[in-house]
Amino acid sequence: MTVGGNHDDRLLIDAVALERRVALIEGDRLSRLWIDRGGPARFDIHLGCVSKVLPEMAGAMVALDGIDDGLLPFDRYDGPLHEGQWVLVQISRLGFEDKGVKLTGKIAIEGVGMILRPGGKLIELPRKLKDPEQRAELLGTIRSLQADDDGIMLRSTALDWDKDAIAGEYRLLKSHWQNAKSALADPRKPLLVFKAQSELDQMIERRLMAGQICIVDGVDEFVRLRGILTAHAKSDEHLHRHTGTRLLFDEQDVEVQIADALAIRVDLAGGGWIAIDQATALCAIDVNAAGADSGRDSETRAIDLNLRAATEIVHQIRLRNIGGLVVLDPLRMKSRAGRDKFDAAIKAAFGPELDGAVQIGGFTRLGLYEFSRQRAGESLAASVLLKQDQDPLNGVSALNSVLRNVIAQSRNGVVGAVDLYVAPNLASQLADNGKAIQIMTKAFGAAPSIVADPALGSDEYRLEKN
Repeated sequence: MTVGGNHDDRLLIDAVALERRVALIEGDRLSRLWIDRGGPARFDIHLGCVSKVLPEMAGAMVALDGIDDGLLPFDRYDGPLHEGQWVLVQISRLGFEDKGVKLTGKIAIEGVGMILRPGGKLIELPRKLKDPEQRAELLGTIRSLQADDDGIMLRSTALDWDKDAIAGEYRLLKSHWQNAKSALADPRKPLLVFKAQSELDQMIERRLMAGQICIVDGVDEFVRLRGILTAHAKSDEHLHRHTGTRLLFDEQDVEVQIADALAIRVDLAGGGWIAIDQATALCAIDVNAAGADSGRDSETRAIDLNLRAATEIVHQIRLRNIGGLVVLDPLRMKSRAGRDKFDAAIKAAFGPELDGAVQIGGFTRLGLYEFSRQRAGESLAASVLLKQDQDPLNGVSALNSVLRNVIAQSRNGVVGAVDLYVAPNLASQLADNGKAIQIMTKAFGAAPSIVADPALGSDEYRLEKN
């Protein structure tokens, strides 16, 4: 089924290549984009070995299974640490850009209906549960299950569960912890002992359960999500499979909006534009009038354009996943009232993020406006582009771009035996990637012949029938 039309809010999931891209559309505009390439997830639990103690960093480096060593702060582990020591740790922050993996020894195992904190002792119920009788009944149920001073936090999703379902969830999470302790009792090598559900999958499931429209391009992902709804006895009427001849992101104009989100210049509705310059130390954003409303009073024009820019700036910060220090250079406003309106507009646009993720510095003596935003993974530019040049795609993005394009051609009648000409470095990647070959074999009905062509760029290709 191909779903068109103008839906106010919807998730679009592109799962046709090696990476999964998830777009949140709000008001027919791309609001957020997530790129999932697998790998470690926040809250994964590892059996690790302390490789180096670093007093100057108030922590220790821990060797992990399949990923770079992570930093375990002293205050996130109960007890002393020494080189060669085996420890159970959990990923509290994934590595991204110039940041390494951060770990904690205070384990929290997340389930669908509860979170288990071994040794945490406390029992917590959702704040939204106000009925005293129901609270007392749930507390009694959980206390009857509680063992080994476990801390148990019940989630809102479990409020309508019966006692057997709650008990089953507790036993499942407890078994994960027992497996981790068994690995610690007989350590041989660093080992991933519990694979957590990614934050992206949690977000998708929450929106699916809430009945938000979700359109999926990719059979396997569609079947997986429909299975989740079926397992929870939820209707799948809001889950749609895209089957058009064009790829979903092309049909819904998401690719164009992604390209725009990688550009420096962003035009403002009503005139004027902003320039976004991301650097290592900070992100600088400049507001430009470009002759907009040139006949109006300069102060009024500056205030109006800055207010329009404020909303767009916050939108772009979220879409591009920009964190760290951000410095704005709005049009100069002489009045205190104008600066107060701009400050209020920025704060209103950030909304709930002001509760911790965003810290406002406000106007400086030079008329600049500063705030900082907590880093949450790679920026969009870092995920897609080469670090040394903000133009060519990086190797992973180029590979997935070619895969998506050749799949699009297969949907338009190009099937059977084909020769795929790509740049030499991409030919090497494809030759070593069995999953990529499998995807193309399924699309064309036969495995394509990969031919290296030095004349082609990193994400260019040519497809010929043979």
